[in-house]
This record gives sequence, C-alpha cells and structure tokens, in this order.
Amino acid sequence: MQRRSGKREAHIAPLLSHHSSSGMGSDNEKVSRLNQRSFGVTNRIWLILGLFLFLLSFTHYIVPTTHTPTYTFSNLNLTPRNYLNGTSETSPNPFDFCPIYGPGDEIGLKHGAVTLGKTRLHLGSGARIQRVLNKALTGQPVTISILGGSVSACHGAGDDPISPKCYPSRFFQWWNTVFPHPASELTNGAMRRTNSEYFAFCSTHHIPDSTDLVIVELDVDDRANQETQDNFEVLIRSILIRPDEPAVLILGHFSPEIHTAYGYTGPDSLHNNVAQFYDVPHISIKPMVYHDYMRDPDSISRLYTDPVLASPAGHELLSEALIAYLQSQICTAWGVATGAAFDAVPLRTTFDPPTGAEGHGLFGGVGQRKGPGLELDDKEDDGADNAKLVHQPPSNAVHPALHVPRTRISSRPNDNRPFEEIAPFCVSANDLINPLPPSLFYGSGWHAFHPSMGSSSLNTKAHYFHSTLPTSKLRVPIMVGAGDIAVYYLKEPISHVGEGSAVECWVDDNYAGARTIENAADVSESTAALYYIDHYVSRGSHFVECQLMGEEGKGVPIFKIIGVFAT
Repeated sequence: MQRRSGKREAHIAPLLSHHSSSGMGSDNEKVSRLNQRSFGVTNRIWLILGLFLFLLSFTHYIVPTTHTPTYTFSNLNLTPRNYLNGTSETSPNPFDFCPIYGPGDEIGLKHGAVTLGKTRLHLGSGARIQRVLNKALTGQPVTISILGGSVSACHGAGDDPISPKCYPSRFFQWWNTVFPHPASELTNGAMRRTNSEYFAFCSTHHIPDSTDLVIVELDVDDRANQETQDNFEVLIRSILIRPDEPAVLILGHFSPEIHTAYGYTGPDSLHNNVAQFYDVPHISIKPMVYHDYMRDPDSISRLYTDPVLASPAGHELLSEALIAYLQSQICTAWGVATGAAFDAVPLRTTFDPPTGAEGHGLFGGVGQRKGPGLELDDKEDDGADNAKLVHQPPSNAVHPALHVPRTRISSRPNDNRPFEEIAPFCVSANDLINPLPPSLFYGSGWHAFHPSMGSSSLNTKAHYFHSTLPTSKLRVPIMVGAGDIAVYYLKEPISHVGEGSAVECWVDDNYAGARTIENAADVSESTAALYYIDHYVSRGSHFVECQLMGEEGKGVPIFKIIGVFAT
C-alpha cells in the first residue's frame, strides 16, 4: 500500500479509446458543430427548440381544437315598422301566423291547439302584455329582460347568456322579425343556481331601470314551500310596482329532478298562485312533456343535458311555447286595433316615462322634456291615421284594473297591522357597480371575495363576504320598506367544515333580538340560503350587524355571507 504524497485537484479524465478509425474525425466534427454557439446559445439547444416547435405545429394541424364562440348580435340595420299607420277595419292582417293555428302558424301546426293551450297555466287578462304589444305595433323600441336560474343563464346550451342555442336569444331573434327596431334590447340577468330568495330583493341589479317586459323563469330553481311563495310574491310585486310599469310573464321549465322531489305539485304550483293573484300570465312546457315522461322517462332525454338543465332541443321547446303565446296575443292586439275584436285593453298610443322621473332616451340619456299639460298644437294635423302624441295620464289611471293590489296573498280583512308596501333593498357581494365601500371592511376582520371573470362569475355564490376570526364584526347600512330583514349566506357540507362556524346578526342596537346563523348543514356542496333575522322594522335607514362567534384568537371555519336584504 502506498500513501499519497499530497492532494491533487479533482478533474475528469478524458475517455481514452484503444481503437481509432477514420470515422472518429467526422463524429468529433458533428459534436463540435452542436457545441458551437449562435446568439449566445448552443446549436444543440436551437435544434431541440426547433423540434419542439415542429411537433407543436404538427399536433395543432392534425388535432381539431374547440374554440370558445363569441356571439355578436346586431339589429342596427333593422327598419322600424308602424303597423298602425293607415290601419282601418279593412286592412289585411300583416302577420302570417294569424289566425293562430291557421295555415301560416308554423308552431301551431307543429304542436297543435290542444298541446299549446295546455302550456298556458294561467292567462289572466293579458292587459299588461297588450300594452307592450301596442307599443311595438306603433313601431317603437321594446326592452325585454330575463330573470332566471341556470336554464335562463344557458348553462348546458352554450354556457353563454346570449348563446343562439338558448331560449332568450331564440325569442329575441323572433321578436326582431316581427317588430324590427334598431333600439330594441334584450337583457339577460339570469344567474346560475339562483332562485327567488335572491331575486326577490336584488332584481334591480339584473334588469335595466326602464324595461317593457320581464320574463321570469324559476319553476325549477325554487323550492316547494310557503317561504318560496312569499319570496316569489315579493319578486313579482317588486317588478310590477316599478315606476316604468313593465309587464311580467312567468315562464316554466320542467325538470325530472324537481318532479322526483315534489311530485306534480312542485314550485310551479306556488308560482301559479302568485300569477293568479297579480294577473300575470304563466306559460310552461310541463304539460307538453309530462305524460311522455311518465310513460317513458327516456323519451324526453333529448331535451336535457342533466335532470335539470335543458339541452338546445329543450331551449327550442321553451322558445316555441313562449313565442306561440305571444303570437296569440299579437293576433288579439291586431284585432282590437282594427276594431275587429274587443277582448283586450284599448290601444294606447302614448307611452309615458316612469312616474316621478324624467324621460329617458336610448342608452339612458335624457329624452324630450315635456311641460305639464303639454299637447300638440291644434293646428298641427298629421292625419287621422297617425297617433297624436299627447301627454296622457299613467296607464294605471286609464285602466284601474291594472293597479297592483294593496294587499298581499297572506293578507286578512282584519289584520292588526296596516299594510306596508315593499321596497326591496339589496346589499350583495356580487354588486360590482355599487359595492360596499372598502372602509366598512378596514379592521373588521371581514373581506370581500370576487372570482375572476368567466362563467363562474354568473353564479351568485361565487361572490361573498367572509371571515375566519371570531369576534369580527361587519356593519351594513340598509334601507327598509315593509320591515323584513334577512341575511343570505352559504351553508357548507359537514364533511368539509365539521361543526362549522356561526354568526350573530341583529338590526341597529337590538342585540337582545339577535339571531344565530350556523353554516354547517347536511348538504353535498356549498348552498345559498336565506335567513330572516327580524320583522316589522320601521321604514327608513337602519343597519345590520353580524359578528362571527368563537373564542378570540382562535380561528374557525370560514363563514360566507352573500348579502344582506330588506323588503
């Protein structure tokens, strides 16, 4: 054994070959070329990068890609048509689908009078719908708004609120063929997995300040209980008492899942009670598919993407039921306008701005201002066939039967408390136009969460106020009308949060009347729920305070509040 005399520097010995050939020179030359540098990077790296780009391009060429469609609708080139200009009793009917179920009624011929007649769960007087049609017949623009849940939000049929596969777009495209106008608008304010618990208080966040027709589609989103009927009544009433006096139409989808849960008398039955009380038409596809479903559930499977959501074929059926009803009303309106029928509200040729507000033009601009009692000069005569635009009193004064009842469905003749009109107020985490000021959250332990823009932002429960620090306190200012105060929060699965967390909420300084809300529940996923914390609160300004319960300094599972509401 020999001892090393000293340390030597570590090095890598070159590989020695005992066999040399004439090819070694060329191999060394190739290696040297790959080790050469171009723009500071070896040629070996450039070769690898080139191969990667080639494979990427080749894969993109042979594998089909799915692009997210961008839908654009334009009615700028439409020319308005005044059907009533020069109309007389002998004028021919300009609508091919009149008379209904006649040779020109394609939907009527497709489904038949009996089937389509059954879809009209409640017709009522149709007076408010006739007002909208009278406006359209004179060539004026009409604004249509949609309120609904996942079906109206087009989930499962394009996943875009204006998808051409979805019933709102199908209906609006038909409307433009009958009443063309470049200023007519469709606003789809539907939200996924949202029901009347939310829309009863926050409908104004999802429809414009001035609208003519509101279509409400919640038959498969609500629950079948008394609280649902109360919330749905608040929703319909809050729309009808708006200053712009829109017409309301309830549209119903049919869901096998909802039928399994409630049987034939589901949420649509409760909605029909509200429709009858407020003289609102209720149209549903349930009678069109129910008996086929009971005979063979698979026979209607093409209409669904799952037990709740409608497929494009289901949306086509929804739009046909809706269009068929409107076509019947248009035929009636034409008959009244020409003096051939007398079974609808007399024609209105004037459409006033909302009572107590200035007139608004297109895109919310201030329209022509009229002084009190302003009328056209008697010397100005545009012809007997043309409508004289005079400032008439509001429509409800002309037709008192259209007044919203000064009672609620649950009212009694000898109620101890006087009737208090609702004035829904909504403080919602998804209100990105007028959000709560950041100062309300500073030092409170509460924070606001908002998802990135996309389909998830159309889900009500995607936005919320949250906290995990016990004793954290959130104070929210509110305006109260009829006096009911509620907190809209998220229930969480027990499997995720265990015992969960809880908040105490009260109004003003009424801590003695505080209500405790717990979020742990027997649910499979986060579920929005409404909890009333007070009633009969006086009209005017108040505040709601919520405090997260628990021992200070020890974190608890997150508690999420979607909004604070008042009637």
